[in-house]
Amino acid sequence: MARAEIEPAVHKGHEAWRTIWEQLDAAERSRAVIAFLERLRDPAARLERVCDATLKTLARRKRFRVETLKRMGNPQLAEVLLPHVPAVLGAREWTLLFLGYFADYKTAIMCRFLDLCGVEHDERGFVVGGDERIRPPRDMEAVTATLVESFGVREVALYFGVLRLMDPDLWHFLEPVLPGLWRDLEAQGKTQGAGPASAPSPAREGGGALDVSEDFTQLDRVIIEQILATLSRQDRALTPDELVDLVESVHALDTGRQRTYFHLGFLDALLPGRAAEMNRPEMNDGRRHWYLSGLLAGYVRQRDHEAVKTCLRRHADALRAASAIPGGAGASLVNEVYPYLLEMGFTQEAIRLLRGQRRHLTARTVRRVLESAARALHAGDAELANVLLVELKEGMPHAALDADEQRELHPLLQRRLGQALQARGNFAGARALFEGLLESGDGGDPGLLADMGLVLGGFRGLEELELPQDAEQGRNLLAQLRNGRPYFSQALERFGRAGVAAHYILGFMGYLAWVESDGLDAGREEALDHINEALVGLMSDAASLAAERHALLDRCRFMQAVLLMARLDRGSARVAMEAWRAIAGEMPTLAGLGVQRLMECADLVDPALAAEIAEAVWRRHGESAPGIVERPEWIARSAYLLDALLALCRESGQRDKAGQWRLWSSLVSAALSAGRVETAQEGLDALEALAADSRFCQPLLAWLEAPERVDPAWSETEVLRARVRLYRRLGKDAEAFAQLRALFFALRDTRPVEAGQILDLFREYGASPEHYADLSLPAGEDAETGQEADLDRRLQEGAEVTVLFVGGNETQARHAEEVIRAVGAQWPGVQVIFRLTGWSSNWGREVDALARQAAEADAVVLMTMMRTLLGRALREALNDPPRPWVPCTGTGRGALVESIRRAARVGLRMNLQAASGAAPPARR
Repeated sequence: MARAEIEPAVHKGHEAWRTIWEQLDAAERSRAVIAFLERLRDPAARLERVCDATLKTLARRKRFRVETLKRMGNPQLAEVLLPHVPAVLGAREWTLLFLGYFADYKTAIMCRFLDLCGVEHDERGFVVGGDERIRPPRDMEAVTATLVESFGVREVALYFGVLRLMDPDLWHFLEPVLPGLWRDLEAQGKTQGAGPASAPSPAREGGGALDVSEDFTQLDRVIIEQILATLSRQDRALTPDELVDLVESVHALDTGRQRTYFHLGFLDALLPGRAAEMNRPEMNDGRRHWYLSGLLAGYVRQRDHEAVKTCLRRHADALRAASAIPGGAGASLVNEVYPYLLEMGFTQEAIRLLRGQRRHLTARTVRRVLESAARALHAGDAELANVLLVELKEGMPHAALDADEQRELHPLLQRRLGQALQARGNFAGARALFEGLLESGDGGDPGLLADMGLVLGGFRGLEELELPQDAEQGRNLLAQLRNGRPYFSQALERFGRAGVAAHYILGFMGYLAWVESDGLDAGREEALDHINEALVGLMSDAASLAAERHALLDRCRFMQAVLLMARLDRGSARVAMEAWRAIAGEMPTLAGLGVQRLMECADLVDPALAAEIAEAVWRRHGESAPGIVERPEWIARSAYLLDALLALCRESGQRDKAGQWRLWSSLVSAALSAGRVETAQEGLDALEALAADSRFCQPLLAWLEAPERVDPAWSETEVLRARVRLYRRLGKDAEAFAQLRALFFALRDTRPVEAGQILDLFREYGASPEHYADLSLPAGEDAETGQEADLDRRLQEGAEVTVLFVGGNETQARHAEEVIRAVGAQWPGVQVIFRLTGWSSNWGREVDALARQAAEADAVVLMTMMRTLLGRALREALNDPPRPWVPCTGTGRGALVESIRRAARVGLRMNLQAASGAAPPARR
């Protein structure tokens, strides 16, 4: 450090804040001030009063008008404020400045400290749940040592010092360790000599003197400095009128001096009250180009986006011509305006300008082109990056670079060219460039080694390392990555923690290997160590993966959650859930295989955790969630999931039938586990409807083999009837007859009428006598016809009875008219009404209408050949008010006639008993 002595930062007051401030290097101060200004000027922050007070204090000190400061962009205002920060800021402003700085640039140390303290926080390091959640760690000395090992004594001392100044009471437990930290920092400063405060400020470098053209003389640079001094109202700067007089005087001294028109344009863009004059009387193409260069430079310096867009639209031809002429005004444009054009989306204009001026680049512009290419690569625009880099490669031999800059920038250009080739899938070209860099020793950094390994694996970049959806995809990824493993390992051997990408890749590989090994403990902890290191690196300032940062962070947290949960202890499960909750609502896609492993492990620790994960997956991914949340017990534990699955099933008509089957079968299992019998009945009814397609008959038969898959939603007789229908549909009569025998025995003692119809059904189906000859009804049941002679006589004489026949399909429809005539011919007073329900899935809409018709009929015939749930609903409806009904087990004409005759007898008997006041017999 440059300071001879460092005072502890625990002292209150302005001097303590200033002590912290002086420990920041120039770049850190610049970032802190810009972050401070961004927050002050953010309308959502509602800091207008603080902003106004700060600007008024700065205006008084600089003798500026407040309006002038307000018109400045944040970078320009930061330049003005930086030298005066200690004099302008009060305690409140200091707090805002460091709060913004640490939130934007130091999240890694903030998160790590709170983790060590056991305090819940968000991804930026802010405490979740309020300050009352903050508590001291058990061993503050150990926590401090851990942080110093990870981040260095300077970072820890500054962070702890800021916390104590912000709220001494809340962070009182930091006081014992702060003096030692500051003593260590002081000793480190004496050892290292000149510290970071001596470094040049990037803000000043980028915002002071313009880097416009090698054609400018010292006079030109003096004029530009005077313009900037007047604009920022520096001490002893010219007044605006004096400045205009200076520029016009220089112009008058030599009207043929074209470069002076740059100053005129620059002046017109920056000084209030002046307007652009592209059509001055003496203008020619050369002067117009220089004037346009100055005008755009001024607009860009002010970040006046509307003015830039208007200028480009009005003077597109002049810009195109200036860009094409090497040197001169074009060179000033490429060195000052090019980055802005690319940033704001004027891509073609920027490329045209770079192509025309590639032999007139300064070191600063070379760096800007490299930065632009890196941003394009991170944004996934490899084509744009390649165009920029190819143009830069052509211009690099002619750029104004000294020997040190050549040694620095040439390897970086080669690296970016290799990354562009890699991103475009030209792995051979990328490999050649990367190998050249590694052999020369110019590109020895962990990122290059990681890129080399990815190239050998055939990956365009880290973003392609997506979490696999299934085991096969995971095995393929792992096999590819193993080709580059030596380079990933070398990156860590040589660079340790700095190898963020290598840590991520090795952690990813360890996770895949763990998944492939069916979750064995081997390798899990090593993978977790790599992932934790990658998380720290990605969240730190030093990470160079900014564009993919959020996606990689989410993937790291997901893998961390899975591997921690696999430890199967409650402490690790708690941390795993914190990682999961941080990403559950944000990840665009979830790895189905990984989520299932996460839920499986969570289920073993605490079933409630598995239910929480399952709900989060469903809320985030909707219709695709059933393929991930596939275990019925996970769905059964959540009323939300069960209702969501039911809604999805009901809306699944547009899916293919196999997809419908998967949904409805999942619903049945989950509903039975949750005790929701009605929901399970609806699901079984849907499966039965799908089995109208013979492809699903065998799956449904397999389903019905397991009692736990149907009980108590379907009774034993309902299962047997369904099996009969399914086997008949498959043409397996022997199996169908076996089920009919079982159904006969299930009905014989309790429902003998239906049992008798089963015997008729054997004959209707063409079964040989050996299948049913040994079957007999209870004594007296087969004498029923003789006992009904009186009822038959009355019906033959014209007794009026209405019979409603429900069930059947197109086969029964063909018999309907013939059946009505046959019954009417024998019993003229019997009216038969057919309501054929078929296998429609819309039967629910028909139940109420059928119930009303049944209430008006004297008796009802219910075919057993109908949807199981429809039959149950109709039987329940016939109880209110009670109506007699008889079953029809057969499907042919004779079975229909016989069941209608039986129903007519029952209906007439009921009517006669009602007329005589006798109690009706029990329904059979």
